Amino acid sequence: MASTPKGRATYHHGDLAAALVQTTLEIIDEVGVRGFSVAEAARRTCVSPGAPYRHFADRDALLAAAALEVSRRLRAIYLDRVADVGSPQERLATVAGTFVRAAARYRGGLDILFAPGLRAIHPELRDSSREFVDLLLPSAFEVVAPGEAAATAVALLDALHALARGYVAQLLEGKFGDPDDVVEGVAIRATRAARALVAGYGVPSGPVGEEGRDR
Repeated sequence: MASTPKGRATYHHGDLAAALVQTTLEIIDEVGVRGFSVAEAARRTCVSPGAPYRHFADRDALLAAAALEVSRRLRAIYLDRVADVGSPQERLATVAGTFVRAAARYRGGLDILFAPGLRAIHPELRDSSREFVDLLLPSAFEVVAPGEAAATAVALLDALHALARGYVAQLLEGKFGDPDDVVEGVAIRATRAARALVAGYGVPSGPVGEEGRDR
């Protein structure tokens, strides 16, 4: 009996779009965005080269769909981490660890999520970023000092994003060691750094010792 081609075990009729998105993320993890091709995604999913185009207009459309999937997963990781977190300061600090964990799990996925060229032609990616910002803004408004302008809350979120992306870059470059081995330690370091950043923007947090699931 012939062996089952790679990908056939997970692809079922009617789920081709989802299977292609997952395969796209796997390919990008291996060869990066530049090395990705729709033809390779089709091959690994065991469909004809033209089949993906029944679901996605072109290569960029498939990449955008994969980026949106990463956005959903990033949001899910964050919401899981803050489910039992009470203070707004800690909810914001958790963003840094969330990005680190997502980067270790999805690697190239964050590259396509924030790719400027892709975002320019697929506004749904910008919308997904705004939705994440909207999720964080209430906590930011709670944190900034009374009387501060809304721009301060936005600046805080921008700074958190920059800090998180910095740790992600260093993690994936191998500065701390093999990403799979060190991800939790780096996530904790990133969260601690984010706590210090958040503290510099606003009012003191709650009683000492109120922290989330990262230490």
